Amino acid sequence: MKLAKTLLVLACTSLLSAGHVRHAYAQDGDGTDQSAGAWGAPDASVATPDAKTKVLPLDIKGCWSGEVVDTGDGSGTATFEFDQNSNRKKVVTGSNFDFRWADSAFAQGPIKGTVSATGFKFKGNAGAGCTISGSGTGDATALTGTFEFAGGCATTFQDVTFSITPGCP
Repeated sequence: MKLAKTLLVLACTSLLSAGHVRHAYAQDGDGTDQSAGAWGAPDASVATPDAKTKVLPLDIKGCWSGEVVDTGDGSGTATFEFDQNSNRKKVVTGSNFDFRWADSAFAQGPIKGTVSATGFKFKGNAGAGCTISGSGTGDATALTGTFEFAGGCATTFQDVTFSITPGCP
């Protein structure tokens, strides 16, 4: 009898050290089918590693300035004034752009669009049948992007890019 208990203890110890042991739960002793399995909820105080973090749209509200480059006019100054709605997802009325080049060429007007965690997209009007659309990517410290002009000004402004940072001179 003592030998049988010793062998049983050794067998259990071997199983435990091999990691192939199923946890015993109180519900296991009620005589139900033992092959049905069991489950338990995680401890609420322990964060799960795959928990998704909500990423907010960039906060670009305010004045941003920097450089604009056009293939025909070269380098100039770019200024954006962004107004965002309360959840920061939209560039709303009150937002505008202003591009100026040394040869007196310019484009300015209102814009509206959407903001994501990595940038913004917009459409607007530079007046006199000149519509614009564009996008920028980056973060809260710098944005780079492109503009596309359509209508009468499309022959004047082509392949326009910009690079801006928060603040205006």
